[in-house]
Amino acid sequence: MEWVVLALLAAAVVAGTVLVATGRLEPDPLSEPTSTRPPLALPDEPGSEDVDRLRLGTAVYGYAVDDVDAALEARRTRLAEQEREFAERERELAEQKRKERVGRVHPDA
Repeated sequence: MEWVVLALLAAAVVAGTVLVATGRLEPDPLSEPTSTRPPLALPDEPGSEDVDRLRLGTAVYGYAVDDVDAALEARRTRLAEQEREFAERERELAEQKRKERVGRVHPDA
């Protein structure tokens, strides 16, 4: 019985070697990883809330989850800060324009 198993194993090794040698079987030990999530769909101008919704898939070769999460958190925080600064500047400009209009007198008045 053991001889039969060894003979079948030897035949499989020989057949595999022949297939690889003739190019009919191409071993690809580092094939493309399969993602667990759909591709990223970020808007052209992402905001901090878009970073909050972002989910990255993992694969066999994966990524350092903690490092990526920390980097995303830092980017989200910076985007939120920039959005607050931008909104504040817009408010300041609107107030400045309002004050300028109050001081003006219409030429026909």
